[in-house]
Amino acid sequence: MKLRINEAIARSQMNGKKVFKKDIASRLFEGVSASAQQVNMTNLLNGTTQRIKPEWVLIICEMCECSADFLFGLEDKK
Repeated sequence: MKLRINEAIARSQMNGKKVFKKDIASRLFEGVSASAQQVNMTNLLNGTTQRIKPEWVLIICEMCECSADFLFGLEDKK
């Protein structure tokens, strides 16, 4: 499943909050190297991640100020 992370980031930036993919990756994948964080984030962005942990959804929603429904495409882009 592909999360709408890029859209959530763009939406938060339109609302005046700067969010960077590397910052999200560092929170999601703590304890691994920066290159591993980048690979894991790329996989998450392009939908090739095998599983999505519930805590990841919470972190992304908090950082991007969006709902889980938005991330999973259940809420319109408004």
